[in-house]
Amino acid sequence: MKQFLRGSRLCLIVLSAWLIAGCGGGSESGTTPPPVVNTQPNSFSFAAQSDVDPEAIVTSNSITVSGINAAASISIQNGEYSVNNGDFTSAAATVNNAAQIQVRHQASSQYSTSQTTTLTIGGVSANFVSTTRNQPPPTGTDTPPQAAVIFPWSQSKTSAGTITVRGTATSRKGISALSVNGVAANIQSQSVAAQRVSTQSVHAQGSDDEQEEEEFEWTADVDIEPYSDVELVVSVTDSDGNQDAEAATVQTSTLQAPLYIAFDAVHDRLIGIMDNRDVVAIDLTDFSYQVLAVVGESTQFSLDPEGNRLLYSRYVGTTLYLFALDLTNGAFNTLQTYEPQLDEGTQVTAVHTRLDATNQLVYVLLRLAEEDADYATDMLYRVDLADESISLLSQSSLDDTPFLPLFEIVWHNESLLGLSQNGKLIEVERVTGDRHELLSLDNSPFKLTAGAAHNELYVAGFKNILRVNLSGLETTVLSEETPTLEYPTSQISDMAMLDENTLLVADSSFEVVLQIDTETGERSGLISSGIGSGRGLLSPQYLTFADTADTLYVLDDGQNAAESLFAIDLTTGNRTQLSEINRSFNTYPSGLYYHDADNALLVGLSDAVWSASLTDGSLSVISDSETGSGVDIGTLAGGDFDANTATLYMAQFALENALLLIDVTSGERSLLEFDGNAGQAGVITGLNDAALDFDGQQLFLASQSQSAIYRLDLETLETELILDQCQNNIGQNILDIDVSGIQKIRFDAESQRLLILASQLASYDLAEQECHIVGQSSEYYNALPLKNGTFLTTSQGALKHMDPTTQKQVIISK
Repeated sequence: MKQFLRGSRLCLIVLSAWLIAGCGGGSESGTTPPPVVNTQPNSFSFAAQSDVDPEAIVTSNSITVSGINAAASISIQNGEYSVNNGDFTSAAATVNNAAQIQVRHQASSQYSTSQTTTLTIGGVSANFVSTTRNQPPPTGTDTPPQAAVIFPWSQSKTSAGTITVRGTATSRKGISALSVNGVAANIQSQSVAAQRVSTQSVHAQGSDDEQEEEEFEWTADVDIEPYSDVELVVSVTDSDGNQDAEAATVQTSTLQAPLYIAFDAVHDRLIGIMDNRDVVAIDLTDFSYQVLAVVGESTQFSLDPEGNRLLYSRYVGTTLYLFALDLTNGAFNTLQTYEPQLDEGTQVTAVHTRLDATNQLVYVLLRLAEEDADYATDMLYRVDLADESISLLSQSSLDDTPFLPLFEIVWHNESLLGLSQNGKLIEVERVTGDRHELLSLDNSPFKLTAGAAHNELYVAGFKNILRVNLSGLETTVLSEETPTLEYPTSQISDMAMLDENTLLVADSSFEVVLQIDTETGERSGLISSGIGSGRGLLSPQYLTFADTADTLYVLDDGQNAAESLFAIDLTTGNRTQLSEINRSFNTYPSGLYYHDADNALLVGLSDAVWSASLTDGSLSVISDSETGSGVDIGTLAGGDFDANTATLYMAQFALENALLLIDVTSGERSLLEFDGNAGQAGVITGLNDAALDFDGQQLFLASQSQSAIYRLDLETLETELILDQCQNNIGQNILDIDVSGIQKIRFDAESQRLLILASQLASYDLAEQECHIVGQSSEYYNALPLKNGTFLTTSQGALKHMDPTTQKQVIISK
């Protein structure tokens, strides 16, 4: 038994020793290793908040940082955070485990819009999102404030600078803000607006009374960039904060065509001089403009592309200047000054500059007008750019035989060529200056340019554009002026070659640069100062509406060509030619009237009345020396149409106390005679226009020779002098024939006033018996009042929209 126990104790000792060895008790150090560092927290999140007020400061719920055993980085985007209720900050820092974190941001300023803040801790991120409440409906009404533009027209052309935009706004809650392209408008009815704001609180407190809609007038002066397309956007806000950010929009443009041009092939651009004297580079891929400099005047020039400079001349006082403009930096350099010896009474009317780049010579042509002479002469100078010397190479005299005065020159293929006033193509010897006639041209030439080929010239004349083969001295018509051309020319100011297949033509009257295919002669528009498509207007004299306010009918004086009738779409400015009336050279328009019964236009000329059908454009003579009956038709000056009686009242300058009546149904002519002494007028002579009032009870008569306007009662035939004085801003009586005289009158039934066209546009208020100048410009051919108080006006080559309140005008078709 004892032996068994001894053996058991031995086993326990051995087992204990083995356990101690198995637990590492035999290691050398006896220490515990450090734990692993963790700075990436457990995921966390912030509850989104909705229906918050715009621009409110929104604070999130609090989150607890967990899962890290060391300081972790913290950062925030688009907001601020707070640690353990401390100050909010946006600066990056570190946080420890168990830290309490909140974030905040400012809610969006817009209704129904979200704002997001992102918090990042140890590389783990979460978003806090707030969303603003929906926009509340306007108090007391579902109608937001509205705005409309009175001026300028919805599609128009204007000049760069500041344009005064004028319009109206309507609201039941007043107008607290109105702007055009961010420019605050001046609201003329501010006192009314203030009353509106003060009364809104009554409605807000539960009054059932609906406020009446109020109309306000406003103006805003907006800067318009040059050579660009501009959208004018009107934003309006009422006193409740209801806003229409695009209450009205108007498209306008300041893109213009240069008068003088040259193609810079080295830099692949068109160089031009504008009407306002800007020198511009035009990228023909996107038609962007870069203003390079401003010259002393809009002038013909010569381009030296290799030297990247523009050469032009001016005659100022008694001195001839030759300038060089560096197209890189816009710097000017005077290359030469000279004082030509001119005979007494001789004036310089034009200066032309042409470069011989190969020999570095410049030819300067002075066109001269001598006193009491019917023909011009010239002096041609040569400037050597190498030594900057100048010499008189050639000149013309009225006694020359043959008489070959120059008024245009070009350097081409080592030859100096020119056009003479009497239609000759001339070569000038480079050394001696002698002139030789090469060819007689029959198209009344006035411009020429070198062709792409060595033996080609292009010559522009009144009738057509010619190609001249210098080798055989032969001419062919490249492009002929015809009545149906969509792109006619009126006054070609310059020509240049774009490439071997394209001739560029700048026209100063139409303010356009055309491109002409040198193979086919086909014309197309490249750059235009106008607006709308279709053949351009030349001299629009009379205008009238028919049964729609969107279409205007215009009688265009063809001057040396036929008279034309146009329909103009006023929403686009597009022009459609309806008819042409071919009459004698000295015929001029005397009126245009809409005849509803025949759906036709009545066209008054100086010697006839025609009818133009609006159905098919067909023409017929109503009355002339061979058509109709009664008294002699004489010379028609102007008048008006009574649609109720189908009668034209036409003024004749030679009649005394009488008007010509024309029955447009039969063509019969008679005299309406009245006794001026029966009223207060006395003898009335020199009548040149008449205007019928709205209900046909009276006629207003314009006497140009007597500088007066009379009223004729059509029932009693009594007359009354109503106006013989209308002063402009410098004290002139514009009715006085010695100042300008009365050209046309029109009765404005909407405003019960007479419009008077003299040197300026005037308005005579019949009730107040006051005359006011409403258009300062002297360029008007005619004017037509619109219901909103503005005018459609015509001038050389253009239909315009004019605002008499601001004295501004824009082109709406050209």
